[in-house]
Amino acid sequence: MGAVIRQATLDAVTAAASAAYPEECCGLLIGAKEGDRWRIDEAVAAANVAPRPRHDHFEIDPALHLRLQRELRGTAQAVIGHYHSHPNGRAAPSRADMAQAEDPSRLWLIAAVAGDAVKVAAFRLTGGAFIKVDLNVGES
Repeated sequence: MGAVIRQATLDAVTAAASAAYPEECCGLLIGAKEGDRWRIDEAVAAANVAPRPRHDHFEIDPALHLRLQRELRGTAQAVIGHYHSHPNGRAAPSRADMAQAEDPSRLWLIAAVAGDAVKVAAFRLTGGAFIKVDLNVGES
């Protein structure tokens, strides 16, 4: 199981994570699931509507999610997951992430900010636990 992301999309995620620091950023991933591989074509930034402080949690604006689902209906693309940042520098799911996780069909992209560096990792939920997904940069 793996995922491919365009360089420009990855750059948008890392820029959003850096800009939101020390709070978490978040957004939705647009693309398709093709067999056992996710194709990430676009990252759409969302307002983090979680209560402040937002340094260890996020909540994607549900109005954006509904709007994108309507816009993508009937196309080859869909909302396939989301991204968010971890201002603590760990590119791994947190306890808060586990508490929010419920849909195993979605991809989780985590952008960890540590100083000037941003490390990105992908995960999926299976059997009540997060499993790391190989993330490759390329044309999707």
